[in-house]
Amino acid sequence: MTTHCQDVARGGIELNNGGDICYRSPAMVTTLSQAEVLIALVVAAHAGVLAIRLCVSLYNA
Repeated sequence: MTTHCQDVARGGIELNNGGDICYRSPAMVTTLSQAEVLIALVVAAHAGVLAIRLCVSLYNA
C-alpha cells in the first residue's frame, strides 16, 4: 500500500489518486463469524460434489 493509500485509509480526502486504487478501510472491512465460514465451506463442498457427479454422468453418456 502506498503512502497515499495509507492516508486515504486513515480518513484523508482523495482528490487525485495518481493511479493508485485506494479504498477506505473501515467501510470495506467486515469480519466473518465461524458459523458463516463453516456454511461457506459446506456450500463449496456441495458444489464440488455436484460438479463431480455432473462430470461422471457426462462421461457415461
